[in-house]
Amino acid sequence: MTRITTKSGILSWSIKGIKDAPSKTGAYVLRNDSSAEGIIYIGSTNNLERRLMEHFLSEDIPEVLFFDWYQTSNIENARYLERSWIIKYIPKYNEKINGH
Repeated sequence: MTRITTKSGILSWSIKGIKDAPSKTGAYVLRNDSSAEGIIYIGSTNNLERRLMEHFLSEDIPEVLFFDWYQTSNIENARYLERSWIIKYIPKYNEKINGH
């Protein structure tokens, strides 16, 4: 069972919201609305704040309005969450980027 140590609520896509994310390992969800249908990308990383800021500054995933993050105890747990949520939610940008 994957262990989530801390999680955010659904936050507005902004530098202020991203700066509140921990510099820790975890999974994150990018959304174009706050519903499950609004999930457009799911990722995992060793540093949530840094990776979210990279997405924000590069604008590599269009349409992002909200995000949430889930801190995990290690990268394996984060990757497990990422894979299982991609299978469950089928985000459109994971399909284009990862070929799912």
